[in-house]
Amino acid sequence: LVASFYAALNSSMWQRLSHQKALKLLNDLCFPEHCPICAEEKTSCPQFVCESFVSKTFASSMMQEETFPWFDLTAAQLRESPFSQLLERSEAVRSHLARLYQGAFGDGPTEPRGLVSTDTSCTSAAAESGVMVDHKTLFSTTASEISSKNLEETTDNDSKSS
Repeated sequence: LVASFYAALNSSMWQRLSHQKALKLLNDLCFPEHCPICAEEKTSCPQFVCESFVSKTFASSMMQEETFPWFDLTAAQLRESPFSQLLERSEAVRSHLARLYQGAFGDGPTEPRGLVSTDTSCTSAAAESGVMVDHKTLFSTTASEISSKNLEETTDNDSKSS
């Protein structure tokens, strides 16, 4: 998820979109005007701000029409970033992104559900309807742990097939 959002920002940089326009596009996509989550809870949708993706110091130095910088996607996945921190601390952002993800596969759920655990493969996650994750562990697995685990699984599978 982190890499996808930073990749979208890299794309906006290539298109020479100001950081403000890039944020507006992401906000329009992720937090629709007539959001069922916020309608039920009678709250307003969260919104991405510059600090959702870059440090406060860097954000304060950006000029109005400046693009986001180029993000190293590997580093964004392996290290803590402003966006990964936002995902860890904001249930509202996680709920909205989960609803968006689920909506991409058809009708959205009648009740918000958690995102799929990092221990579940992407293919089984898409196949299993209604997979729920404890919100405390949702984003606790670091990208380096995931990479190590995937590397171990690949190595184990390779040695079994030999």
